Amino acid sequence: MKAIETDDIILPLFSENLKTYVIPVLGNKKKLKSPLKLADGWRFFEDVVILQKNKNKIYKKILNFNEFLELSNGCQNSKNKLEEIYHNLICKRVSNINLDFSKCNLMSVLNLTPDSFFNPSRFENLENLRKKIEKLKLQEVDIIDIGAESSRPGAEKITSEEEIRRLKLFFDNFDVGQLNLKLSLDSRNFKTVSSFVDSGVLIINDISGFKDKKFLDLLLNKNVSIIIMHMQNNPEKMQENPLYEFPVINIYEFFKAKIKFLLDNGVKKSQIIIDPGFGFGKNKNHNLNLLNYFPLFHSLGFPICAGLSRKSLIDNIYKEKYKTDISPNERLSGSILRQGCDELSHC
Repeated sequence: MKAIETDDIILPLFSENLKTYVIPVLGNKKKLKSPLKLADGWRFFEDVVILQKNKNKIYKKILNFNEFLELSNGCQNSKNKLEEIYHNLICKRVSNINLDFSKCNLMSVLNLTPDSFFNPSRFENLENLRKKIEKLKLQEVDIIDIGAESSRPGAEKITSEEEIRRLKLFFDNFDVGQLNLKLSLDSRNFKTVSSFVDSGVLIINDISGFKDKKFLDLLLNKNVSIIIMHMQNNPEKMQENPLYEFPVINIYEFFKAKIKFLLDNGVKKSQIIIDPGFGFGKNKNHNLNLLNYFPLFHSLGFPICAGLSRKSLIDNIYKEKYKTDISPNERLSGSILRQGCDELSHC
């Protein structure tokens, strides 16, 4: 499905048959007439892209955000929702673990695996792991994300016992409190997370989006943040013909429902970070749709984690233009072009 450009806005903005989505158009503060600060951070906007889904069609229009806010047209429901969207776009992002969301936070991934797609991110011996962590400290990385189960397309699931064994290379040899880095544990297995959550872990990064409800009690009793990632299916089968109606809207609705469930069950807003999951159950066109409309997720009002570093999408775009492949080692410049979207941020 493609968005149809239009000069009209359908009113009322929100109804049983009509859904309206607001996407800030980010720009240079000096070039904007009346800039609004996004999430009390360092990015600014004054215009918004409006997507309206009416039955089986999606309409698209760009207009000034302040003009858009005047379109409640006497409808109290629309007025309430517009006030909520305004608050979500403007309000400061708060962190229960003292992450500073007034800036981009750089996350570095360390894979204690033999089969992750980017070979230099793999560490299977202690000496190389020590050297890498010391290097990251000098580079002023904010977060280290430790994982021991590959999530590359086609990767087979491993047992919790094997995942725990691999992770001990890190946890048995490093004092997390002395690293001056926030530690994220990348795992979808409750047994694994519960084994290490009291060992300095501040973030639980679950690629399955916390489908296992056993996590709920842990989240209520531990001062940890969580990264909820969207993935269609699982790593073994996620690239087998993934389907979406309009990817960014489908994933937005996934987050909206997941966030409501967590908040309704006592999880704090300050614990939640969202990740749209570039490359996880998404083909090239799905990923490009996410890139084009990425700022939509800001209207949910939560910090965003986005991982594009060296992903196959970069190779797909390059190959389409130059008719040749580039390896993960050669994709860094393509990652940087997204201005830090492989960083934990609200950029």
